[in-house]
Amino acid sequence: MSPDNILANISEIEVVSLTIYGEARGESILGQIAVGCVIRNRAIKNDESYQNICLKPKQFSCWNPGDNNRALLIDLATKMIHNEDINEQVLNQCVFIAGGIVNESIMDITHGATNYLTEHLFNTSRPSWALNPINVRQVDSQIFFNV
Repeated sequence: MSPDNILANISEIEVVSLTIYGEARGESILGQIAVGCVIRNRAIKNDESYQNICLKPKQFSCWNPGDNNRALLIDLATKMIHNEDINEQVLNQCVFIAGGIVNESIMDITHGATNYLTEHLFNTSRPSWALNPINVRQVDSQIFFNV
């Protein structure tokens, strides 16, 4: 099965959980929740599915071709499709968070943020699209904001 076919067959919770895992598995649970909130905020703002939001090119770096996380996430998605047991505590936590994001039982701790960068990137070499951030909040080593 091709990566595109695999990704087309995972659920909303699975794609959100894999995106959180790919983007924030090294963060605390609050940092993971904040990334999930950005995903939900984008889905609501753009009236798009979680699949479209998470997998849109160049939006979440973990899904970019050539990113080291992509192959890992495709492998995990394949295991999810085949109902294989994945004994990975942080991924299980991300699945739990994704469920709360999708069913809206987790409150938005970013206050509507639709973007984020690492603190280092935000403070040293911020991309041109992020030069005038508003509603800036920090959670762990990530800066959450709107543009």
